[in-house]
Amino acid sequence: MSSQRIEGEKIRCVGRRISKPRLIHQTGKHRAIEVFVEGKPAKAEVVKVWRVLK
Repeated sequence: MSSQRIEGEKIRCVGRRISKPRLIHQTGKHRAIEVFVEGKPAKAEVVKVWRVLK
């Protein structure tokens, strides 16, 4: 099984089951939430594209 990564400002996931949300630490003092989505198949799509501001 290979894992693939998508990145964006907003991501929508669809599946049959989700795991309990878990707080994880990002760089510095930033925090994020991690959730695992299961399904046959589980789908994810980028709703809002990642923008880099200069």
